[in-house]
Amino acid sequence: MKQAILLHNPGAGDEDHLKSDLVECIENEGYTCVYFSVKKGDRWVHQLDQADFAIVAGGDGTVRGVVKELVKRNALDKKIPVTILPMGTANNLSIALGIDSNLNHSSHIKSWNNSKRQRFDVGVIKNAETTDFFLEGAGYGVFPHLIQKMIAVDKSKVKNAKDELKLALEVLHDIILSAQSEKFWIKADDQIYEGNCILLEVMNIQSIGPNLILSPEAATDDGVFNVVYVDEEQRADFADYIKKRIDQQDVTFNYKSFEAKELTIDCESAYMHIDDELVLPLKNIAVFEVRENVLEFLVPTSS
Repeated sequence: MKQAILLHNPGAGDEDHLKSDLVECIENEGYTCVYFSVKKGDRWVHQLDQADFAIVAGGDGTVRGVVKELVKRNALDKKIPVTILPMGTANNLSIALGIDSNLNHSSHIKSWNNSKRQRFDVGVIKNAETTDFFLEGAGYGVFPHLIQKMIAVDKSKVKNAKDELKLALEVLHDIILSAQSEKFWIKADDQIYEGNCILLEVMNIQSIGPNLILSPEAATDDGVFNVVYVDEEQRADFADYIKKRIDQQDVTFNYKSFEAKELTIDCESAYMHIDDELVLPLKNIAVFEVRENVLEFLVPTSS
């Protein structure tokens, strides 16, 4: 019988009910299960070696919080595969792994007996002062501004995840119209790119933010980054694209992009983001590297 560790980010008021519901569903499928709320300390970290796999019940930020502990483990530690019960707003990581966030948790749990292991590369970003990692993407320009704006924006009319995604697109549209373009210089493997942009993203998966697909060709185990940027000449078209997304039109945008395994980036942007976290200005040039096969996720066999 496989031992699962359930790491849950509970919503206000639903912890006790959902906890018992999730544990019961998991145990009904033949697993033993120990439960931890990730909002109540890090005692779960010390239980990882007792588990055959970890279950993250939450959104992209919760997955990142769990993975932050997993990437600290050395080569001699037990490698713990992770599966996701998507309960966030955007669920970009679940989308990248072929885990349908529209299904109920019972359907996900029933599928685990037929799951497969999917390798997942991790992006590492370093400068002279610090080292960090990312799962989704890291970048400069309008997305750091969006993260900053969404912290303070009025969400009183937001009733569900769909409303919040629409609100984020509306805020992003306004930012695109007024954002200052920023000078960038990139050494990508043996190529040099430079110019001015309003968006510059180093993508590890297909989408970031409010489910914006910036790199549809990205794969979790391809060993490369997809670098995506929007320059000043594309500003009006990009704003129009976002407006059509708000209106729920099925549209695409022709981002400028290239692939690279290693990057050195110097950008004038005052802020950057790493996944969904806003980062203070970097004082030094940033170096990006792909670390292959760091993680394994359990995903549906049909993905």
